[in-house]
Amino acid sequence: MPWRELEHPADIRLEIEAESLEELVEECARGFYWVSAGHSFDGSFYGNPGNISISAAPGDVEGLLVSWMNELLFNLETARQAFLPAEVVIDLTKGVLIVKGQWVPASGQGSRVKAVTYGGVEFSTTPRPRLRVIMDV
Repeated sequence: MPWRELEHPADIRLEIEAESLEELVEECARGFYWVSAGHSFDGSFYGNPGNISISAAPGDVEGLLVSWMNELLFNLETARQAFLPAEVVIDLTKGVLIVKGQWVPASGQGSRVKAVTYGGVEFSTTPRPRLRVIMDV
């Protein structure tokens, strides 16, 4: 499994791994939706095409990934939509993340996650890209 919950005394701590940084962005979405809404969004879904653009300081991978997950949370809560990534473009020198995909309706009452935090965030590239992040519930 590319992501798993780690022990945390009050909130949810998630560890997400992938073969590349682009795949890590996709796995962040899968892990986030499973933890927040109890839905994996695996399989075929037909929705409206769209994209999400995120900016952070140049080289700030953690900032891009946390902002990405918070953008997913915002849209889940306000529009009751999930965004399923299909193509990921990252330019770390400019601090830009662009994700193309599709918007699909999200079932349920929203998210049990209140925020994806920077507190305790850990990013590593060895042996492969890995993010550890805490989500307030």
